Amino acid sequence: MKAILIDTTTQNLCLVLVDGEKSYKSETEVGKSGHSKVLMPYLDELLRSANVRIDDIDTVGVVVGPGSFTGIRIGVATATALAFSLNAKRIAITSFELLAYSRKKASLAVDAGHGNLYVAECENGKVLSTDFIDGEAAKTVNRKKFEFEPVKKYSCSDVLSLVARQKAAGGEYVDVFEPYYMRKSQAEREKGL
Repeated sequence: MKAILIDTTTQNLCLVLVDGEKSYKSETEVGKSGHSKVLMPYLDELLRSANVRIDDIDTVGVVVGPGSFTGIRIGVATATALAFSLNAKRIAITSFELLAYSRKKASLAVDAGHGNLYVAECENGKVLSTDFIDGEAAKTVNRKKFEFEPVKKYSCSDVLSLVARQKAAGGEYVDVFEPYYMRKSQAEREKGL
């Protein structure tokens, strides 16, 4: 498998190039609105450093959410364009699957902005349930009970690669990347959509 894996759901850009058993990684903090500026140049640099041509890519994976609305859109749109142009297989990964990887039992959380939380329960690496906690309710929640990062021995790119390899081995491909929004965007909520 030669795969490009993309995570733009947080303020970090996480890219992985899988070339058989090897993985080449790029992680950098880009802030709230930096993904669109650096995604393609960083991807190009990753391909060059691994000496892999874009035409050799047979699989594209992307973290579809939950997370930053804009980040999700950038990642999903980029992954869709790449997969379409390369006629590549598609692997959709959720933020919760990254957090659940290698955990026996845990409560997971992803920052939803404005004090809100996306939360999930997992057991044996599988996500069992998900929920959204709004800012007011989140003020009363003990945040220490939630895991916000992958298991400490893994970086974002490590766990992204491991989950994607696991899904590929199980034949867990999708036909279309669908963003995983757990609530409407702020603009949609304000317009009453």
